[in-house]
Amino acid sequence: MSITRNHKEVVVSTLQGGIGESGSVVLADFTGINVEAMTELRIQMREAGIVFTVVKNTLLRRAFEEIGIKPDEEIFGVLNGPTAIAYSEDEVAPARIIKAFSKAHKGLLVMKGGFVAGRSFSAAEVISLADMPSKDELLARVIGSMNSPLQGFVMVTSGVLRKFLYAVNAISESKE
Repeated sequence: MSITRNHKEVVVSTLQGGIGESGSVVLADFTGINVEAMTELRIQMREAGIVFTVVKNTLLRRAFEEIGIKPDEEIFGVLNGPTAIAYSEDEVAPARIIKAFSKAHKGLLVMKGGFVAGRSFSAAEVISLADMPSKDELLARVIGSMNSPLQGFVMVTSGVLRKFLYAVNAISESKE
């Protein structure tokens, strides 16, 4: 069943808006996944705040072109066969969920590639991206590492002050 031109335009504009505002876009081949597993995947994506949809390659190609991605980018080379697209503001979340789902379901969902921060990624690069900690985790690590020397400085300074107070207290007790 073909879709009308108006419906295609709506799909392209929806994709264009979502992809343009997202931190990452991950493309996957969903061949062989049954309805139950696909429903499970959609629920996981929805809970993580990720938009996950199946889209025609021609419409996805048009959406990519309209947001300024050049046709010679690597991402256009993977637009063949059945394609599902997952995008989110979080750069790592879509790749992480797809990788975990693929592992749990014996490789039924295969990553084709992705687009992160204005750059095309191959399937192998997207898989390695899935292993990276999220942006919030990295920020927490940086702040923790910055906080550690400050805590050490405070402890050393308070130790010096404490010893000084002990000395002053000892002198005042000896004079009494």
